[in-house]
Amino acid sequence: MRTLLVAIGCLTIVPVGPNRSWSDQECRRSLLWFPLVGLLIGLVLAGAYSIGSAVYRYSPAVAGIVVVVWVVLTGAIHLDGLADTCDGLYGGHTPQQRLRIMKDPHVGAMAVVAIVCVLLLKYSLLNSLADRKVIRALLLTPCLARTVMVVLATTLSYARPEGGTAAAFVHLPNRTALIGAGAFALLVAWGTYSWKGLLVFGGLVVGSLILRMCFARALGGVTGDALGASAELSEVCVLAALAIAGN
Repeated sequence: MRTLLVAIGCLTIVPVGPNRSWSDQECRRSLLWFPLVGLLIGLVLAGAYSIGSAVYRYSPAVAGIVVVVWVVLTGAIHLDGLADTCDGLYGGHTPQQRLRIMKDPHVGAMAVVAIVCVLLLKYSLLNSLADRKVIRALLLTPCLARTVMVVLATTLSYARPEGGTAAAFVHLPNRTALIGAGAFALLVAWGTYSWKGLLVFGGLVVGSLILRMCFARALGGVTGDALGASAELSEVCVLAALAIAGN
């Protein structure tokens, strides 16, 4: 159960103990729980949607509330990764240059644009879903997005030779985490959207392989920022697919 707490502490703001107390082995094993933590995040978001709907009578404002809860609950760590990754990919011409830019704490124009676009898309896509479909979409989306993180962390090496914050989570090979996380996400996809969920799951597998190829070429591997970016992009893609499938 300690590895589950590691996953919760890594992916949310829920206090589970100091990060420095986690061993590298515990971090690697915690990948197995990432989709489950994504489902738990979805449960909180679904609760926020239900409460907001009761107060605002399914107003578009409810989607805004859900997006804010989404950002707060995850500590905006994935948005930060998206921002750094976009700055690095846009500003660098070699993997070394891109990694150096990604490590720079200053925020560039591409970072701001990426964050605004992702939040706007999430808000718009949630509003485009039929009311009865939103709960299921909120349960599935974070779960599948965290599964993409597992795929990248278990099939790519860490891009920085000197290591980094997320280096302990990246381990080759880690078939147990990959198979276990994939199987759990597949069950959630089936349970929430039946065969349409399986199609979305299959599309996300293809998308994760595309991301893997892009990060391998652009960065020479994966970093914590790249994992965060993959989660944010995956959430937008899943919501977009469910908006098409569910309406």
